[in-house]
Amino acid sequence: MRQYALLPLFILALTAFGFAACGDDDAANEPSGTVGTGTDEGYLRAICVGSQNYSKALNTATTADEIGKVVRDFIAEMKKANPPADLVTYNTEFIKYLQDSVEDPTSLVTRNPPLPSKDIQRRLASLEPSISECRDGTFFSRGSGE
Repeated sequence: MRQYALLPLFILALTAFGFAACGDDDAANEPSGTVGTGTDEGYLRAICVGSQNYSKALNTATTADEIGKVVRDFIAEMKKANPPADLVTYNTEFIKYLQDSVEDPTSLVTRNPPLPSKDIQRRLASLEPSISECRDGTFFSRGSGE
């Protein structure tokens, strides 16, 4: 029950980190097999896809190992991401945040993720509503004080 109460907080904290790709028009703009192709939109989409997958795992997985696999997959995708130049350091910090949770994958619910600068948060927050995978995402909006 506790994990469900914290789930909205986690989703807010991770909306910058994605969920399962849906093959919509936005996703069609991304080259096949790549994530975060150097654009804000692509990078934000990758984060949202990973976040959605994690959220789904919290609701459906029956073991910590199953949730951990989702976190490891998220790490692999973020390592493949090609973030915009001003998000490279942030991506490294975010990957570390995910890696630090592999042994206790539900800890992502209670630990605050790293955030980029306020200016970058505002920039990404303005894109969240236009990216279908980030529809429920308010991570950067919440972090930027919007």
